[in-house]
Amino acid sequence: MNLRSAILLMMLISAPFLQTYAQETSDEYSDYSYLWEEDDKKKKKKKKRKKKEQPVLADSSILASDSLLLHTDSLQQETLLQLDTLRPDTAVNATVAVDTLKEESLKNEPKQKREKAERPPISDFREPMVLPNEDGSINGGMTYTQIDGKDYVGLVLSPEFKIGKVGVGLNVPILYGLDDQSIRTEIFEDGVGVARLIRYVRYGVQRKDPFYIKAGEMSGMMLGYGSLMNNYTNSTSYEKRKVGIHTDFNYDRFMGLELFYSDLNPQSFNLFGARPYIRPLSSFPIPILNTLEVGASYLLDKDQTDIITSDSTSTTYAFTKSGAKAFGIDMGVTLLSSPFIQIDMFGSYSRLNIASDTLTQLANAIGENDFKTGSGASFGMNFRMHFIADVFSTDVRIERLNNSDHYIPQFFNASYEINKDARIASLITTEGKNGIYGSLRGHILKKVSLGGSLMIPDDISASSPAFVELTAEMERLANKFSFYGNYVKGDLDDLGDTFKFDERSLAKMRFIYHMNKFLATGVDYYWLFTPTAEGGYEATKYVMPYFGVSISI
Repeated sequence: MNLRSAILLMMLISAPFLQTYAQETSDEYSDYSYLWEEDDKKKKKKKKRKKKEQPVLADSSILASDSLLLHTDSLQQETLLQLDTLRPDTAVNATVAVDTLKEESLKNEPKQKREKAERPPISDFREPMVLPNEDGSINGGMTYTQIDGKDYVGLVLSPEFKIGKVGVGLNVPILYGLDDQSIRTEIFEDGVGVARLIRYVRYGVQRKDPFYIKAGEMSGMMLGYGSLMNNYTNSTSYEKRKVGIHTDFNYDRFMGLELFYSDLNPQSFNLFGARPYIRPLSSFPIPILNTLEVGASYLLDKDQTDIITSDSTSTTYAFTKSGAKAFGIDMGVTLLSSPFIQIDMFGSYSRLNIASDTLTQLANAIGENDFKTGSGASFGMNFRMHFIADVFSTDVRIERLNNSDHYIPQFFNASYEINKDARIASLITTEGKNGIYGSLRGHILKKVSLGGSLMIPDDISASSPAFVELTAEMERLANKFSFYGNYVKGDLDDLGDTFKFDERSLAKMRFIYHMNKFLATGVDYYWLFTPTAEGGYEATKYVMPYFGVSISI
């Protein structure tokens, strides 16, 4: 290579750096005005002139930069023309060197930081439509009631305290018997004792927060998609309220574990439920598939808790001694999710496994020699709709049920806790009829909430009964009226008996008239169960009018 070719190659190699230098120099010259700055007096005299000179200086810098860029471009073009006259191998090497330098300069350019794409949120139609009220309250007052034909007067307090995600609700009845002139203490005599004063202690909201736990009364509970447990309550007796525990933990909406235990009474192992679940595709940016949830449920009840009867003796359940078991698998997916409507699809398969010598003997006695608990499958869809910026919302669920003989869908519901032996014994004569489960819930301005559900076989009969559940809440409507109610009825062989209160019914209602911000009057109505002398429970009505305080805190 001769001298002229070497010089041209050096100029070609240095061209990108000259271009960068020219750009930086044009910016630097505009910042060197301090070299000609004078004292304060001269600055004031030349202030106007400097304002005029600054844009000119900037323009001259830009012109200088542009001329330098044009000069370097012309040099680069000339160099490339000269390279054409060089030997082929030399020209190729020079071109490769230029390309390499360009690549390195691109690598050295500053790169913008890219934010890591967040995992798309996965909604859950099983989240409550209306979140719990964040305000606490103090309700209570003087009351009168009759229990077991005896008259009582006293004071009932029902305060609720809520701080952040923590909520605590109490129910403190202090009743004085007018007949025996003593304080009623039967509510504390067995089981968890004084802990029955606790209605609930809660942290978080299930399926809304990563961690949720609640201890106390359970009402309207569902495990998974509800094929085995739905509309369950652990409190069917006013006298013998149970304290259960329910928790749900999920990690980054990818996997989780739901656990349930019906009664913390240490006397026996009571109804226990567990459901691990996973969303295996939640990290994939693929709509619908990233909402897939798969879960497995297991339930076990070996309840041998003493049932205290009216004559101070006790009894236990016969068919749970060996353990009432059930297991199921389920899966669900969100087909559409928008601010106005969400559509979900789900399916499940479940099986009951209740083996007891006593149950087998009973089945043989009525001619069911090959008795074995059965299984069921279901498929359903849920539609949640929001209208007018969530002023009015509704939730509709429809599910098709396919059952074998000796199987009852949603077996663990409110009817199960009323009388476990009777519920289990009904499996012997249950026929494998298909049916439909549907529910409808909604709210208006989050002030009025109404809901209900119906599980109805294709052919209603004593061997294939229906189940009905109704709920209603009204919070200070017109700042005067409040109402809270829940009604459940199972083993329905005639829909005409839906609202007939009997041994198949459960009801809790509270009516409140707010006289002002602090005083209120109302009535509590309960249709629950009390122990009987023969063992078990009988339906009992409680009516408790009261006058007292109702304060939001």
